[in-house]
Amino acid sequence: MKKRVTAMILAAMLCASAVMTGCSAAKTNDSKTSGGTDSKTESTASASSDEPVKITIKQFKAEIDEQLGQAIEKYKTVAPNVTIEYQSIGAGTDIGTVLKADMAAGTMPTIFNAIGPSEYQVYKDYLEDLSDQPWVEHASKGTLDLLTVDGKKYGLPVSTEGLGLVVNKKIFDDAKIDISNLKTMEDFDKAFKALDDKIKDGSIKDIESAKSLKAVTAVQGSEKWVLGDHAENIFLVPEFEGDPFKAYDSKTIEMKYADTYKDYTDMMLKYSEFVDNGKGAVTYTYSSNAIPDLASGKVAVIQQGNWAYGEIAKIDEEVAKNLTLIPMPIGGENQDAAMVSILSQYWVVNKQASDAEKKAAKDFLNWLYQSDEGKDIIVNSFGFIPVFDNYGDMMPSDPLSQAVVQLSKDGKVVNAVFKGTPDGWGQDKFGAAVQAYISGDKTWEEVVKTAKDSWAEAKK
Repeated sequence: MKKRVTAMILAAMLCASAVMTGCSAAKTNDSKTSGGTDSKTESTASASSDEPVKITIKQFKAEIDEQLGQAIEKYKTVAPNVTIEYQSIGAGTDIGTVLKADMAAGTMPTIFNAIGPSEYQVYKDYLEDLSDQPWVEHASKGTLDLLTVDGKKYGLPVSTEGLGLVVNKKIFDDAKIDISNLKTMEDFDKAFKALDDKIKDGSIKDIESAKSLKAVTAVQGSEKWVLGDHAENIFLVPEFEGDPFKAYDSKTIEMKYADTYKDYTDMMLKYSEFVDNGKGAVTYTYSSNAIPDLASGKVAVIQQGNWAYGEIAKIDEEVAKNLTLIPMPIGGENQDAAMVSILSQYWVVNKQASDAEKKAAKDFLNWLYQSDEGKDIIVNSFGFIPVFDNYGDMMPSDPLSQAVVQLSKDGKVVNAVFKGTPDGWGQDKFGAAVQAYISGDKTWEEVVKTAKDSWAEAKK
């Protein structure tokens, strides 16, 4: 099988629509809501009927929390009889844990996120068949696959997201360090060491853009989704050839490229402020530490994706303009590839909701992704790279999304396959084990054993 599966899909998408999609990962940011006060935000919107109806949304892209609230406000004019209540779940709170609690309590939201084949099994009793929705015919090739079962389409693709290393390029440029063609771990180590040397010898103070620089890298050791779901693709992609279904169908995991992950983690730690303090590294968060540190020029490199741009721009727009996204080193043949999660993120509708609620939910999603006003929100407010063929030449202008598109054109993308892993394995098993490795409480051999054993146990 060809390794760069995603590159082919992206090429098809670019030819079809001249665009792609941008952002999260999956789980990002702290749990928060519009206005930063209550845990839920209400606005009155309405459906095609005259009867009042209320729908609820729980979603994992906390970085679009404010923008989603604004979109709901705009939808009022379209559907004044619908009330939309929403909650954004971010880093520090796993949306899967929240939704499982909702299932147990019988309080599942009308619209929520499901991600790939493993979560289909978790939520299948709550997934409405969306095959008849107008957006289906416009979805770019391959983007519906991971929530298509027996020919039925259960999810609307949220976006395409590029995952790699978010870098303040201006710092490296001003320091005369070339990062344009880093491929092997040795390449990265050499470039990072060159900048680290300037910090240690004090010459960094002569570089205007780097006067605040304290460390080259930041390790978000508090975030199991960063260590697990995202970074685990370093060894998952080559083992399963960029195919989430291969991972989903596999009863075991070899961890054939696990040492590449270890080398990457060790390198990121070596050039961070926590080089001699693993216990401290596992307290370092995404939203409270990594984002503000990158935005203020205290660090030059973090592992994230194009979804991070908006939050960084809120802190310092000039720094945000100087960012780029570069491939992170991964195992196997594709060492100069960025992870691009094209297929795994979906909006779904709760099939156990009332008919009126389901209709209102479908109407809202269709408006958001297919109306002219909605398309403008998706691209210019949410900052997503479209996954539909009827967006013309619309494209986010931020440098991280632009970098994802360029990487795809250059054939330097691979499909993130983490949602083919057993439910909860990436964070609760592997991610937790890596935290213990960073803090010094587990050896790397113990991490690998934990990963293998917990995978096999989950597949029994």
